[in-house]
Amino acid sequence: MIELRHLTYFRTVAETLHFGRAAALLHISQPPLTRQIAALERALGVQLFDRSKRSVQLTEAGQHFYSDTTEVFNALERARRNAVSTGNGKIGALSVGFMMSSAYNILPSVTRHYSAAYPEVDMRLSEYVPNLLALDIKDGKTDVGIMYRPEDCTGLGSQTIFCEPLVAALPKNHRLATRERISPQELAEEFFISIPRTIAPLVFDLIVGCCQANGFRPRIKLETNLQQTIVNLVGEGLGVAMVPSSMQAMHLDSTVFMPLLNAPMVEVAVIWSKENRNPCVRTFVDTAQEVWKNLQDGRFPLNQI
Repeated sequence: MIELRHLTYFRTVAETLHFGRAAALLHISQPPLTRQIAALERALGVQLFDRSKRSVQLTEAGQHFYSDTTEVFNALERARRNAVSTGNGKIGALSVGFMMSSAYNILPSVTRHYSAAYPEVDMRLSEYVPNLLALDIKDGKTDVGIMYRPEDCTGLGSQTIFCEPLVAALPKNHRLATRERISPQELAEEFFISIPRTIAPLVFDLIVGCCQANGFRPRIKLETNLQQTIVNLVGEGLGVAMVPSSMQAMHLDSTVFMPLLNAPMVEVAVIWSKENRNPCVRTFVDTAQEVWKNLQDGRFPLNQI
């Protein structure tokens, strides 16, 4: 039976054309090497080397065998590199869930940079509402999520990768629409459109906490799961809202976005299960952190994230 060690011995002799030097490179004595080459020749039924007292040369069969075994060793090297790369998260598959509002801030930059750095990772993106995304990550159905941090982080790892202020979203003809900045207290008599707490408790609590800190509790008239829908409903004159400032990228003619005094900051995080052993999770988290760091340092313009 031909084993990998036989091929290694053969190739070393073929490359040195000297049994003594080959034995030294292989850290064995010459007689066992000679016996192993003879055993290989018997297994193949051909002579691989012409031997004389003065020289060792490959036969024609030996030359063909050397050429063919080169492919074997190249394949082994590729397998080794692939195993190392897979273990390092450079090759594999990664399922990424995201809340739709992150498509207006950090998601495009993170996925673009990750794809460039790890082109051999099969990355699949799926849109979620935040609470369902957290459940799928815990259940192992999705590897990582870009989302507001869930209320229950049991068993989850999390890392902030983006932070932005809340702004007031007002109908275009609203009485405050021409101001440069407003106080949250000026919205005390307005009807609010909000994301439900069950969908994104972090954002809901920020909005309610901001209003209460300014002496009132928001009168929530409508609730809807998506920030984009909230902004559209505001534009239709159905109420006002507090939304992440990146929602201004929707560029709606019907809606005005107004900076708030002492605006609360909302964080977007990358979330993953601590039980997930997919090495691509770590490389994705590292990439997301690096993008956020470069954004904070001003290396990425805000309009190109």
